[in-house]
Amino acid sequence: MREFFIAFRSRAEAARYYEQLATYNISARLINTPLSASIGCGLSVKCLVRNLPMAMSVLERGKYNSVIGRFYVGSDGKSTKF
Repeated sequence: MREFFIAFRSRAEAARYYEQLATYNISARLINTPLSASIGCGLSVKCLVRNLPMAMSVLERGKYNSVIGRFYVGSDGKSTKF
């Protein structure tokens, strides 16, 4: 099962995005940004890749200014920016 996460600089925006996904019944988790992303500490929202199109749509509509990047989580646990 492949996953991706979106990293945020703002904890408040990460929480708001997570709540928005829930209103669309998109399964997500609020997580600490993995060290493998090499972007410092913060919060991220993790989802399944099958939900990527809808998650990106919610992200674009929300105008989140603190997004650092989008990352795939590999089977080896490493994060790759996309």
